[in-house]
Amino acid sequence: MLRTEFLGYTLKNPLMLTEGPLSGSETLIMQAAASEVGLIFTKGIRPEPIRSPVPYMSIHNGSLMNADWSCVGIEAWVKIMERLDTNIPLVTSIAKNYVSAETAVVMAERLVRAGSKIVSFVDYDPLELVKTVKLARPRIKVPLMVKLPPFLPRLEELLKDLEAAGIDAIAAMDSIGPGLSIDIETGLPSLGSADGSGYLSGKYILPFTLKYIYEISRFVKVPVVGVGGVSDAKSAIQMIMAGATGVGMATAPLLGGFRKFGEICQGMEDYLTRRNIGTIGELRGITRALLESRRPSEDLKAFIDPKLCDNDGACRKVCYSGAILKGNSFHTVDQDACVGCGLCAGVCPAKAISYRERIQK
Repeated sequence: MLRTEFLGYTLKNPLMLTEGPLSGSETLIMQAAASEVGLIFTKGIRPEPIRSPVPYMSIHNGSLMNADWSCVGIEAWVKIMERLDTNIPLVTSIAKNYVSAETAVVMAERLVRAGSKIVSFVDYDPLELVKTVKLARPRIKVPLMVKLPPFLPRLEELLKDLEAAGIDAIAAMDSIGPGLSIDIETGLPSLGSADGSGYLSGKYILPFTLKYIYEISRFVKVPVVGVGGVSDAKSAIQMIMAGATGVGMATAPLLGGFRKFGEICQGMEDYLTRRNIGTIGELRGITRALLESRRPSEDLKAFIDPKLCDNDGACRKVCYSGAILKGNSFHTVDQDACVGCGLCAGVCPAKAISYRERIQK
């Protein structure tokens, strides 16, 4: 049900461990490979070994602030690639933002000679990514990827340039930032970086990533990997619906362990079985097709199913138009007062509220 074709490989599922602390060493990569992950990206590879000031990660309201730039360096990574033996496809990710395009391509050539089968470049400057792909394409014969930073202007133009340069797949997006988290007991930032700043990842950036993947997949024919905010089966399915071929995760397995991949796979399989859907690929990009046929309405009203309503009252607390009325056994909606905002359905624990055209009296 979850098998996914990606850059010439048949992945057992679309879930991918993306760049981060969990793929920064041979030991961790082998541990990840023993889980239910479909593909692994190495941590961003830099020319020289480097260690990040500590602490470099902090929990921020269930998401993660991260300032970890540590790396064992290209020499160590070449040796790792020469001896690494795993049945899970591996992408070597090059931290292009720290080097010139030429240096990044030379690093890629070395990694390919050492056994790398897919190479990815990461840079916050999109023009540098185009330049690097153009330089690498005649020299690198394995598939090439890039990872895009968030919130890029002139996105369609950039994507056309990347495809023209010969890109094989695109991942997006990187963490959001820089940002700051402050410990109110000390007044100091939570992170140990020079200015205390870091980058936000985790479940709270999911809506931004979904919109980004939706837009990217509109403009390209190559596979897209959605990275950012996936924490459970529901968010993974949303990423596929937005247009992603692969679903990247770093924060969720970091906080929940490698077993998180198996949990999400099981949840996705349960969803497909419940909906009588044969393969995960059938969901890819359906949101766009559905939106093209949807007719926007300004007159949708809340409707409370009396058979499901448990009289909890959460809906009435958030109804700023005063449209929800308490009953003896269940709540009801004054359709004349209802503005169709959607808040009540979002807080209803019984999932008893839906939206439909105004009921004619």
